[in-house]
Amino acid sequence: MDTLERSLSERTLQYLVAISKYGGMRQAALGLDVNVSTISRQVGLAERELRLSLVTRRGRKMELTEAGQMAVDYFRERERQAQRFRAQLDEYRGLQRGQVTIAAGEGMVTSLVNDVLKQFLERYPGIVVDLRTGSLPELISMIREDMVDICVSIGASSDPTLNARLFQSEPLCAIFSVEHRMSSLKSVKMEDLAGERLVFMPADFGLQTLVNAMLSDIGRTYVPAFRCDLFSTAVAIAAQNLAVAFMTRRAAQERIAAGQVKAVPIDHPFARTFDRYVITRAGRRLSPAANYFLREIIRLMSIV
Repeated sequence: MDTLERSLSERTLQYLVAISKYGGMRQAALGLDVNVSTISRQVGLAERELRLSLVTRRGRKMELTEAGQMAVDYFRERERQAQRFRAQLDEYRGLQRGQVTIAAGEGMVTSLVNDVLKQFLERYPGIVVDLRTGSLPELISMIREDMVDICVSIGASSDPTLNARLFQSEPLCAIFSVEHRMSSLKSVKMEDLAGERLVFMPADFGLQTLVNAMLSDIGRTYVPAFRCDLFSTAVAIAAQNLAVAFMTRRAAQERIAAGQVKAVPIDHPFARTFDRYVITRAGRRLSPAANYFLREIIRLMSIV
């Protein structure tokens, strides 16, 4: 135990707080139900060991010196931290309350709800979940500005203030109606889609960035028949055999399970590692509920 810890013991700090509160040693002694000599002796011992005055008398009133006030401020901040720590431990023990704010790409929402959120809320129904969607730049902005606790996105930012962890990597697919002539293929090249009606997403979507990169790589420019900003809309269009959409098998899983569409992997190097990341801001301390939810995303959704 060093000199500071020995001098400013828990009891000494409590006495200084009481002197500050009641305006004197005698009043502090009455408030704490101890002898005034006990407080005087303890404070005097601390002053001798620290070689600093902690209290001073102004007329008939005793006040803390600047050093004494610093000691009181230190004690109160330590108490606040202890209270926060105890509250967090209580939340960890039961996760009976709390809130998690999550930003996710629209194509991730279905799998996030099915794979993680359903199990999480069945176990911890008292947790409030705020789920937001947006384009990749919007998602990154939300996590960077602390508008959300966790971001789940296609692709990651190189921003050093963000922590990004890869948790899924699966191929990008062309989504065909089961009636489409290419739906039975094992894979399809982007060149094979030259004469097809296509569904494109907004340019700032991570998926569309990848589609555009593949087209640029093969030296092609395709004009889409549809543009939409919802994956659910894109797969609905594909299910009606109106056009070919682009997304992962997991993003189209409900329509695939219903026997309405098929997901055919795209034969291109860029499409083979369609990566998904869970992102937090570096240095941000997550609440117990958010921290637990982060671990559940990685545990339940990891396909790397």
